[in-house]
Amino acid sequence: MSAEYDISSIFDPLAEEPVPVVPPGALPPSWAAARAGSASTGTVGSNLAWSQAQPMPPVPMVVDVEPTIAESAAPERGPKASSHRGRRKRRRERASESVHEIDRQRAEAGKRVDSERKQQRLALIGTHGNITRTRTVATAWFVQPPGPWNMRPVAKQRRFIRNEGLVLSRLSEVGVTSLHRRLVRTPWPVRQWAQAHDAWADPIPDVPGALSWADYLRGQQHAMLWGEPTLKGRYWGIDLPNRSGLGQALDQLAYMLSFVESWPLLGGVAVAVSRWAEDAFAREREAMNDYLATLERVMDGRGVRARPATAAQMDYLLRRSASIGLPMDVDGVIAGGGDWVDTDIAALEDITDAYIVPGDGYTTVSGVVGGARYTAYVVVLTVGRMAALPIPERMLPWQVIGDPLGEALEWSERIRLRTASQTLREMRRLANKVKSQFEHYTVEHDETPPQELTEQYALSQRIISDVEEDHSGLSARTEGWYRVAVVGSSVDDVRQKVARLKEAYSPHISLEQEHGQYQLLREFIPGERLANIAHARRMGVYEVSAGMAAVGDRIGDRTGVVLGETASIAPRPALWDLFAAHERKQKSGLTPIVAVPGSGKTFLAGMICYQGVRAGAYAVILDPSGPLKKLANLPELRGVSEVHALTGRSSRPGSLNPYRVIVDPRRDDPDYSPRNPDFARDANPVAAAAAQYEADVRAAAAERISVAVSVLKMMLPPSRLEIEWTESVLHQAANKVGGERHHNLREVLDAIEEIASSDDDMAVRTCARAIFQDLDIMSQLTEARVLFPDPHAPADAGDGFDADRHLTILTMPGVQLPPEGVDPSQWTAQQRMTVPLMYMAAWLANRLVYEKPRHMRKILFLDENKYLEQTGAGRTLNHRIARDSRKFKVRALVCSQLPDDFLGIDGTDDKSALTYEVIIGELGGNAHAIEGALKLLNLPAGEGYESVLAELGGGGEDTLDEDTDTSSLDQARRFLVKMADDVELIRCDWRNFTHLAHVFEALNSSGDASFGSIA
Repeated sequence: MSAEYDISSIFDPLAEEPVPVVPPGALPPSWAAARAGSASTGTVGSNLAWSQAQPMPPVPMVVDVEPTIAESAAPERGPKASSHRGRRKRRRERASESVHEIDRQRAEAGKRVDSERKQQRLALIGTHGNITRTRTVATAWFVQPPGPWNMRPVAKQRRFIRNEGLVLSRLSEVGVTSLHRRLVRTPWPVRQWAQAHDAWADPIPDVPGALSWADYLRGQQHAMLWGEPTLKGRYWGIDLPNRSGLGQALDQLAYMLSFVESWPLLGGVAVAVSRWAEDAFAREREAMNDYLATLERVMDGRGVRARPATAAQMDYLLRRSASIGLPMDVDGVIAGGGDWVDTDIAALEDITDAYIVPGDGYTTVSGVVGGARYTAYVVVLTVGRMAALPIPERMLPWQVIGDPLGEALEWSERIRLRTASQTLREMRRLANKVKSQFEHYTVEHDETPPQELTEQYALSQRIISDVEEDHSGLSARTEGWYRVAVVGSSVDDVRQKVARLKEAYSPHISLEQEHGQYQLLREFIPGERLANIAHARRMGVYEVSAGMAAVGDRIGDRTGVVLGETASIAPRPALWDLFAAHERKQKSGLTPIVAVPGSGKTFLAGMICYQGVRAGAYAVILDPSGPLKKLANLPELRGVSEVHALTGRSSRPGSLNPYRVIVDPRRDDPDYSPRNPDFARDANPVAAAAAQYEADVRAAAAERISVAVSVLKMMLPPSRLEIEWTESVLHQAANKVGGERHHNLREVLDAIEEIASSDDDMAVRTCARAIFQDLDIMSQLTEARVLFPDPHAPADAGDGFDADRHLTILTMPGVQLPPEGVDPSQWTAQQRMTVPLMYMAAWLANRLVYEKPRHMRKILFLDENKYLEQTGAGRTLNHRIARDSRKFKVRALVCSQLPDDFLGIDGTDDKSALTYEVIIGELGGNAHAIEGALKLLNLPAGEGYESVLAELGGGGEDTLDEDTDTSSLDQARRFLVKMADDVELIRCDWRNFTHLAHVFEALNSSGDASFGSIA
């Protein structure tokens, strides 16, 4: 099935056009596990998109061939023509008798079906565009797209609620008296993701015996489906003014005569009446065009942004409402996307077999989906008494409280809008009753009235005051019935789900399990009557809108790599197009990953790099500790990967020589083309381009000199740096050597030695002598061999780095990281050498990325960024990465343990404005780190986000007491991820990604084979 038939795309805000036809749903993988094996047997219909349904074998068609018109009209020849004419006459008579027999059978079937369906016939008689109609009411349906909620300031969340409440108020003002709102679920579009991801990627070649690209995509879809992710689709059904008496009478008459349409005489009358009824309805709709246009303007207002439902969306609403309890079929049956007529409604009644056993308290729903019969058990709960709800300060919207449980809950709301005059009249009548009862206690019996009576009177007076003195536009009141459907695969399953849902809502909201479950379930279908009037909730439009049923987790896109699943409201895959910031938004590619050691940030970055390389990106990883080097040994990456050890026995002398690491600009770069728009206004574009190139070559030479000085300063102890002439001596020596690429640091040391023996100033000679002695000793260390090339090697020798490798991993085995909290003056020589090595390794990684053509997609992963930020030169490199990543299409993942590495110690080196995407992990509860994380995420302080950041990491409570340790209950790591303006909680659970088990083993440095724990 092609992507245009993906039903979830009808609620996808990224979909450009609505789909023309729609299947009826998507199959939860927990019910399709038995058929999952078909994907591995090669019987799936698509080579790239994982499918759970086996293809149906072709059915041979037997066609009865009749004579063509030309053949039947041809004159007969010869003596048998008369007999042929007789046979044709008898054939016509038999055909006429056959037609009458079909008409008779059709009439009998209609009577039989009508008799059998008296108890289950739907009130719906058809649809016209986005309007459903019964014999008494027509309802216009609008679709509201999902909205954001999480990690938004309280003031903005209040504005979301207020804007939706204002829409209800405006509906009341234009004459709307009642509406039916439905929240439906559609499957998250895994097939659409696979097809888009395949088009987005330029995958590396498959390797025989390794995980192929097609199997990789199939496994990714399978894993995402096992989480049963869904999208929300919220419908607003606005009841239109009552139809005219003539229109209702014609509809009723047409219905009564529909059983005699096949009769010879009355059939013509029945058809004429049916057409008359349709014409009457069309005329009524045309007369209401202005009213419908007003409704469209109101529904398109802020807070709702709802549009008239398309034919596909109407199709899905009716089918889903009639099949609650059945799985949503992934492949489904292609259904028409036009208007529904009476025969279509009859088919809608046959989707499920629903029945209830008195006393059971649930409805049993059975039906066939994808060729298999399923049976489910549905309980409809009604919202009962509600306490004062602290929304949004301390609670989720009351209609999404159950979403974190992971259940695909569906809602049905029947709401009656009351005008201000109606509300005042009812409240005054109620106030008078309460006042009479109050006086009965105090005046007639001289007793203290109950506290409840006093509170009711105060409440009625407050409502009267609010309505009379309203200036907010939220004075409208409502009366409504709110139902939520809970589905289970067994009786015990649904009862457990109901118990968990009630527990989640208590004590603020009571969920009632009423009698008449079958009628309550029918209430979800458009056009059906209200099941009962118990538990009516009377609220203002602000309180009603505080339900915010349409909100959900919103992060990422439908194209990129997998990060995990959202963990705030309704779980769904969190995907990230690594290069959307560069290609679509023109933003920086710098992405800070901030978390304490052991929080899973290296594992997450490794998974991002693996998925990016599989999709064709070029990745360079600087991993000092070395666990990520195992990625290069994976069968599918072995041919496109390379590992370079920058320290130890296998390191090459001079591989981190600053003069070789920093390369000259390429003359063939498009930036130096005379056709570049930057030179369009110059009188001589060729000369201007050449001048720009020469200027950049000189800048590269100057940068080599600056980097060489920075490296030598990092090798000196702090006491030597405090000498007045140290900076001058280093710069003088480096400038004397020059900035051409064939030089090296040994030449700078020779220049320092020359200054120590020949400078005119004694103080300078003394300083130079001390500096030379220190640096000469440091240059003899084993760790320093990568900074100083072999003196016998030719100056133009290559450095051994292959620019065509898709994955280059730089490791530093044996490097001694300086201990945290220890003054640099106390560091050993080996520990002091770590800082320049890390600095030059970052420069090398930067070079390996930026020397590739600009149009190529590239990933740069730098671990242990804190050592770069300790020096001004390192901070300059980070600024360059942040500044140039957009132009060179580089996704720079820079890991650190503290947000200060990106904010600057004193605020003068703040790079938060350059961070379009941010990933924050466990911060150890450190208040200062949490404050910095809020700045990186661009979130205000004091809004409650501090508690969210303090609880990041793995689930449960970690303790050494075996009896109370709950850290293993949920071992998946959690991160707070910012993408553009969206900030969501992401749970990195890889348990269902079994096709990537070999990748997890390569990335797992803890020795634990559990997929959840290594996230």
